[in-house]
Amino acid sequence: MDTGLGDTEFIHTALVLAYTAEPSEPVHVQHAIDEIYRLLHEAPVGHPDLVIGWGVLFDLLQERAERTNAPADWDAAVDAAGCMVLVSDPGTELAVRAWRRQWQALLLRHQITRDPEDLRNAAAAADSLATAAAAVPAPLHQSRPRRLWRCD
Repeated sequence: MDTGLGDTEFIHTALVLAYTAEPSEPVHVQHAIDEIYRLLHEAPVGHPDLVIGWGVLFDLLQERAERTNAPADWDAAVDAAGCMVLVSDPGTELAVRAWRRQWQALLLRHQITRDPEDLRNAAAAADSLATAAAAVPAPLHQSRPRRLWRCD
Protein backbone atom coordinates (compact mmCIF):
# COMPACT_ATOMS: atom_id res chain seq x y z
CA MET A 1 0.00 0.00 0.00
CA ASP A 2 1.20 3.45 -0.78
CA THR A 3 0.79 5.87 2.11
CA GLY A 4 1.66 8.81 -0.06
CA LEU A 5 4.30 9.73 2.49
CA GLY A 6 7.89 10.24 1.45
CA ASP A 7 10.72 8.54 3.29
CA THR A 8 11.25 11.37 5.75
CA GLU A 9 7.57 12.24 6.12
CA PHE A 10 6.74 8.79 7.47
CA ILE A 11 9.02 8.95 10.50
CA HIS A 12 8.39 12.67 11.08
CA THR A 13 4.65 12.03 11.22
CA ALA A 14 5.14 9.19 13.73
CA LEU A 15 7.46 11.31 15.87
CA VAL A 16 5.13 14.31 15.85
CA LEU A 17 2.22 12.10 16.87
CA ALA A 18 4.22 10.52 19.66
CA TYR A 19 5.79 13.60 21.12
CA THR A 20 2.78 15.88 20.95
CA ALA A 21 0.55 13.42 22.78
CA GLU A 22 -0.07 14.67 26.28
CA PRO A 23 0.92 11.78 28.59
CA SER A 24 -1.64 12.78 31.21
CA GLU A 25 -4.41 12.55 28.60
CA PRO A 26 -5.02 8.85 27.78
CA VAL A 27 -7.20 9.83 24.81
CA HIS A 28 -4.30 11.74 23.21
CA VAL A 29 -1.91 8.87 23.81
CA GLN A 30 -4.39 6.36 22.39
CA HIS A 31 -4.90 8.54 19.32
CA ALA A 32 -1.13 8.71 18.76
CA ILE A 33 -0.82 4.93 19.20
CA ASP A 34 -3.66 4.27 16.76
CA GLU A 35 -2.23 6.63 14.15
CA ILE A 36 1.28 5.19 14.42
CA TYR A 37 -0.12 1.66 14.08
CA ARG A 38 -1.95 2.83 10.96
CA LEU A 39 1.21 4.36 9.51
CA LEU A 40 3.21 1.22 10.25
CA HIS A 41 0.67 -1.10 8.68
CA GLU A 42 0.29 1.07 5.58
CA ALA A 43 4.03 1.56 5.07
CA PRO A 44 5.57 -0.48 2.28
CA VAL A 45 7.56 -3.56 3.25
CA GLY A 46 11.20 -2.69 3.69
CA HIS A 47 10.54 1.00 4.37
CA PRO A 48 13.77 2.36 5.89
CA ASP A 49 12.02 3.87 8.91
CA LEU A 50 9.89 0.90 9.98
CA VAL A 51 12.24 -0.09 12.79
CA ILE A 52 12.29 3.48 14.11
CA GLY A 53 8.50 3.69 13.84
CA TRP A 54 8.08 0.50 15.86
CA GLY A 55 10.55 1.90 18.40
CA VAL A 56 8.52 5.12 18.75
CA LEU A 57 5.37 3.05 19.20
CA PHE A 58 7.13 0.85 21.76
CA ASP A 59 8.09 3.93 23.79
CA LEU A 60 4.47 5.12 23.87
CA LEU A 61 3.19 1.67 24.78
CA GLN A 62 5.77 1.21 27.51
CA GLU A 63 4.92 4.61 28.99
CA ARG A 64 1.23 3.68 29.04
CA ALA A 65 1.96 0.24 30.51
CA GLU A 66 4.05 1.78 33.29
CA ARG A 67 1.14 4.08 34.16
CA THR A 68 -1.58 1.42 34.05
CA ASN A 69 0.34 -1.77 34.93
CA ALA A 70 -2.28 -3.59 32.87
CA PRO A 71 -1.08 -6.92 31.46
CA ALA A 72 -2.69 -6.09 28.09
CA ASP A 73 -0.62 -2.90 27.87
CA TRP A 74 2.55 -4.86 28.62
CA ASP A 75 1.53 -7.41 25.98
CA ALA A 76 1.26 -4.58 23.44
CA ALA A 77 4.73 -3.27 24.40
CA VAL A 78 6.24 -6.77 24.06
CA ASP A 79 4.55 -7.17 20.66
CA ALA A 80 5.84 -3.79 19.42
CA ALA A 81 9.37 -4.69 20.50
CA GLY A 82 8.99 -8.00 18.68
CA CYS A 83 7.93 -6.18 15.51
CA MET A 84 10.92 -3.89 15.88
CA VAL A 85 13.15 -6.97 16.07
CA LEU A 86 11.54 -8.45 12.96
CA VAL A 87 12.07 -5.39 10.78
CA SER A 88 15.57 -4.51 11.97
CA ASP A 89 18.58 -5.49 9.92
CA PRO A 90 20.90 -7.91 11.73
CA GLY A 91 24.30 -6.50 12.52
CA THR A 92 23.06 -2.97 13.17
CA GLU A 93 22.72 -0.82 16.26
CA LEU A 94 18.97 -0.71 15.64
CA ALA A 95 18.83 -4.51 15.94
CA VAL A 96 20.64 -4.26 19.27
CA ARG A 97 18.15 -1.64 20.47
CA ALA A 98 15.26 -3.80 19.32
CA TRP A 99 16.48 -6.85 21.25
CA ARG A 100 17.19 -4.69 24.31
CA ARG A 101 13.62 -3.40 24.24
CA GLN A 102 12.26 -6.93 23.82
CA TRP A 103 14.30 -8.14 26.80
CA GLN A 104 13.30 -5.13 28.92
CA ALA A 105 9.60 -5.43 28.07
CA LEU A 106 9.54 -9.13 28.95
CA LEU A 107 11.18 -8.47 32.32
CA LEU A 108 8.79 -5.63 33.08
CA ARG A 109 5.77 -7.70 32.04
CA HIS A 110 7.02 -10.49 34.33
CA GLN A 111 6.91 -8.08 37.26
CA ILE A 112 3.18 -7.67 36.64
CA THR A 113 2.14 -11.15 35.52
CA ARG A 114 4.67 -13.31 37.41
CA ASP A 115 4.46 -15.65 34.42
CA PRO A 116 7.58 -17.85 34.37
CA GLU A 117 7.34 -17.96 30.56
CA ASP A 118 8.24 -14.26 30.53
CA LEU A 119 11.51 -15.04 32.32
CA ARG A 120 12.33 -17.84 29.87
CA ASN A 121 11.56 -15.53 26.96
CA ALA A 122 13.59 -12.74 28.56
CA ALA A 123 16.56 -15.10 28.90
CA ALA A 124 16.24 -16.00 25.21
CA ALA A 125 15.97 -12.29 24.33
CA ALA A 126 19.10 -11.59 26.42
CA ASP A 127 20.97 -14.26 24.43
CA SER A 128 19.73 -12.71 21.19
CA LEU A 129 20.72 -9.27 22.46
CA ALA A 130 24.26 -10.51 23.14
CA THR A 131 24.43 -12.11 19.69
CA ALA A 132 23.09 -8.93 18.05
CA ALA A 133 25.61 -6.78 19.91
CA ALA A 134 28.47 -9.07 18.88
CA ALA A 135 27.35 -8.88 15.24
CA VAL A 136 27.67 -5.10 15.05
CA PRO A 137 30.96 -4.27 13.41
CA ALA A 138 33.37 -2.31 15.52
CA PRO A 139 33.54 1.32 14.48
CA LEU A 140 36.49 2.20 12.36
CA HIS A 141 38.61 4.46 14.48
CA GLN A 142 40.89 6.68 12.57
CA SER A 143 43.72 7.80 14.69
CA ARG A 144 44.10 11.51 14.77
CA PRO A 145 47.50 12.92 14.15
CA ARG A 146 48.95 13.87 17.46
CA ARG A 147 50.26 17.32 17.97
CA LEU A 148 53.54 17.67 19.66
CA TRP A 149 53.07 19.99 22.57
CA ARG A 150 55.77 22.43 23.15
CA CYS A 151 56.50 24.17 26.32
CA ASP A 152 58.71 27.14 25.60
